[in-house]
Amino acid sequence: MAVYKKIMHVVTVIEKIVLALALCFVLALTFGNVVARKVFQHSWGFTEEIVVALFVLLSLLAAGVAAQKAELVNLSLVTEFASLRTKKIFKVIETVFCVAYSLILAVQGLDRMRVDHTQSPILHIPTTVFWSFVLIGGISMALHFVENCIIYCLETKEEAK
Repeated sequence: MAVYKKIMHVVTVIEKIVLALALCFVLALTFGNVVARKVFQHSWGFTEEIVVALFVLLSLLAAGVAAQKAELVNLSLVTEFASLRTKKIFKVIETVFCVAYSLILAVQGLDRMRVDHTQSPILHIPTTVFWSFVLIGGISMALHFVENCIIYCLETKEEAK
């Protein structure tokens, strides 16, 4: 368990760095495009392709990081008044469904990477690059859902003592 925690800590640090850099890049591109459009009356057409792709990456990686800390939106009304054992059972069931969804997302991203051999219209970047963001995000979410479940089960085990 300690090894898994250390690996996930490194993964999370890398994800946070990627998130920060991607967000700064999106901000710079969008601001630059606005300035170019207002000052030079010429828009940067390529920004839309990059910004949309990075928003996919940002959304999925941020969801993974949020899943790690159980900060995703959920409905706890059912488990709020349940016993500790029942909460743990629901947490495991929830994790199974969330990991299944995340892996389906990752598999779909991988499938699209295999079959989609087109290029983006403006920059002529292979669309497999963009689909890889879906694969990376799905894997990230699956890993963090498992991590969160393990942490929850270990914490509730200690509380029960």
